[in-house]
Amino acid sequence: MFRHLPLIAVAAVAWAVCLMGIAWLGAAVLGRALSTAETVLVGVALTVLVVIVVQARLQRDRRKIEDMRDSALW
Repeated sequence: MFRHLPLIAVAAVAWAVCLMGIAWLGAAVLGRALSTAETVLVGVALTVLVVIVVQARLQRDRRKIEDMRDSALW
């Protein structure tokens, strides 16, 4: 857990920067600031997207390790 803290901190900062960028883009396109509910919905959507990508990468790494283990047994 503790070895992942720098990665978690970078992910939190990246998430905040993405939210700020989306809020700025929304304000530029819509001509008004995003409401709190819209910002929360965008944050939730961004979180779901990140979770899906991270899970896919972890699954790919797990499969790679299993394949290496299986090839070492043969």
